This record gives sequence, C-alpha cells and structure tokens, in this order.
Amino acid sequence: MLFGVRPDQIEVVVHPQSVIHSMVQFEDGSVKAQLGMPDMRLPIQYAFSYPYRIKSSFERIDFTKCTNLTFEQPDTKRFRNLALAYEAMNKGGNMPCIVNAANEVVVAAFLRDEIGFLQMSDVIEQTMCKVSYINQPDYDDYVATDAEARRIAAGLI
Repeated sequence: MLFGVRPDQIEVVVHPQSVIHSMVQFEDGSVKAQLGMPDMRLPIQYAFSYPYRIKSSFERIDFTKCTNLTFEQPDTKRFRNLALAYEAMNKGGNMPCIVNAANEVVVAAFLRDEIGFLQMSDVIEQTMCKVSYINQPDYDDYVATDAEARRIAAGLI
C-alpha cells in the first residue's frame, strides 16, 4: 500500500491537454490538483523540493487560454503498462517492486534504441512472471527483488 492508499482508491484518467498533472479527491468530495503547462519539469521539481517551492523560470499557465479540460477513461489494452501496474498493486507483496525495476530497465533500453516502444510492456509482463514472488517482503527481499527483476528484464531485451 503506497502512502496508505489502497489500489481501489486510485483512479487513473487520461487528460489529453496535459495541464492537470495530478489530482486528489478527499473524503468530503473536494479536489486538490497540480496544474501547469504541459511540461513535466515543474511537477518533477516539486516532487524533489516538497514541501518547499523553488523559484523557476518555467512558462506560467494562462487560465484564460485553458478553456477546455477533458478527461477520458484509459484504454488498458492501449496502455498495457497501466493494466500491469494495477495487477501488481492488487497482488501486492514484491510485485510493485518487480514492475518498477523492469520498467526502469525497459525505459533505459528504449532511450538507447535497444527496444521498441511496443515491446516494453512485453518485457515487463514477462519479468513479472519470472521473478520470485514474495507475499510479505522485508527490506532485504526488496533489494534482492529489484536486482533480480533488473537482471531478468535486461536478459529479455
């Protein structure tokens, strides 16, 4: 459970305009969102600097030009990694660690032009099947899982 949030409490939506980078809905129905230009530098900076804010020269959002914000249900056949992530969260144990490690390996391989975009999900899924599953891992299990998943994913590329 990440941040005390169960998998059934996480809803992913596709936001084509890429202005809203994250949203959280609270018990009372209110929503807090992180909005900005369609550029991930600011959300990443905030993740690294939280709870502080760092002055930046990033382009500012002009809300008068943001007249249409839309949301869609994700197609998990098209976005296979999302389906794999939900599968890992629901299974629990060390499975999210396996998915994370395999994802980091395939993204690095993709950026080096060693693997095609559509092959990335295949490698992650195969890694999920090949790495030893541990229902209640401890810290050492996570370290070993990460290493095993990276080795297996790299071998599948």
